[in-house]
Amino acid sequence: MRSFLPLLAAGALGLGLACSSPSVNYDYNAQTQFSAYRSYAWQVVPQGRPGPFDNAIVLARVQHAVEVELGAKGFGLQRGGDNPDFLVNYYPVREASRSHQVHLGLGFGFGPLGVGVAAPVGDPNREAVSGIVLEVRDFRSGSVVWTATAEGALQGSDNPEEADSDVKDAVHTMLKRFPPPGR
Repeated sequence: MRSFLPLLAAGALGLGLACSSPSVNYDYNAQTQFSAYRSYAWQVVPQGRPGPFDNAIVLARVQHAVEVELGAKGFGLQRGGDNPDFLVNYYPVREASRSHQVHLGLGFGFGPLGVGVAAPVGDPNREAVSGIVLEVRDFRSGSVVWTATAEGALQGSDNPEEADSDVKDAVHTMLKRFPPPGR
């Protein structure tokens, strides 16, 4: 039984990496008076962004999740000719491929001599992990005043309900810090 403990530990580690939540990073312009913001509108993302990802279903998921989160914070979506306080744009990106490969080894020795065997477990050529970038631009100046990235938010689930939940959770985590505390 003890010989299976390293294998069980490696399996648990792999499962933990597969089920981990997205890594969220954010930044903002500290000079911005976010407390003056009340309304927003969507900004069309220009073509040629780094790593464009053309999937209307995923984009609709992200947009819906953002609208729900901003609505819960009291921000109103402006449609039509009204001038909003800020613009929101988003785009999914493909990030550099990451390997979550684990090496397992077995060895034995006698005196100064020993023999061991190690083998990789996992796929070193994993498909690139997808992420979401949200940007908030001041409507009047046009400058980006807040941005957040959720790496690993679009893992490509085969189940639409699970994909909806993953995007909703990622957007919720991203917008937890919008507006920044005390701003």
